[in-house]
Amino acid sequence: MPVVKTGPLRLGGYAIKLRRVVNAVLREKYRSGEISSKTVNKQLSDINAVIYNVIVEKYQIPKDVIINIVLDFDVANGRIKVNNIEVELYEKIEVISRNASQEILKLITKEEVLPPSSP
Repeated sequence: MPVVKTGPLRLGGYAIKLRRVVNAVLREKYRSGEISSKTVNKQLSDINAVIYNVIVEKYQIPKDVIINIVLDFDVANGRIKVNNIEVELYEKIEVISRNASQEILKLITKEEVLPPSSP
């Protein structure tokens, strides 16, 4: 039961990354003839279309949001069978980002934080 993760990336790039990680995991099964890459890639196109329809069209999530997809699947009868999929969305929190950035800047620009200059 392979579990693949895209890792965090922009929503606009999830489809290519999901295809790459699934194909990498199934490389040996392609070589042995247990499963066809053409069949898997057709299935992945269908899965990616569903993901897009739900996330972008239904929930109107902007394409610059960070996403991580975790796909749990099996290989059976020459096809992939999805057991579970988890879509994690990460949105920038403006207020916390701004406040943390300002505090970090204050701390790293203090004279006592910087190493003494050598003569």
